[in-house]
Amino acid sequence: MSFFDVLKSILPHEKVYPVELSNETFYPSLKNSTVPVIVDFYVEKSQPCSMVYSTLTKFATDFKGRARVGAFNLAQDTEGKIIVPCKIKAVPTIGIFIKDEPVEMLEGVTGYLMIQEAFEKAEERINKKKNPKQ
Repeated sequence: MSFFDVLKSILPHEKVYPVELSNETFYPSLKNSTVPVIVDFYVEKSQPCSMVYSTLTKFATDFKGRARVGAFNLAQDTEGKIIVPCKIKAVPTIGIFIKDEPVEMLEGVTGYLMIQEAFEKAEERINKKKNPKQ
């Protein structure tokens, strides 16, 4: 390992922020992803939602390449095309999706370790589908 590799490993990484999803990009973003997608369902001006957003920003940075992280403002879904099928009952809610299938929904303020645990379960499901003999 070179000196610069060591420095890169100990220096802070560039932050990765959740991608803002819209009604038009929500389902295509889920279906076209080769890795699990974590979606922050939020409303503006909500302190609990702001707390979760900060946690997901750290998660997106730490799991860059292993997960895609998005954010969906529930106020834009006036017709219920996303809220109803995803069964969103509380804010904030974090959804973990494999393709367009929700595999875990975490309601309320959720900590980093709970998100990580749910994400790793989703990764295991993907690996079992790829290698069914394991």
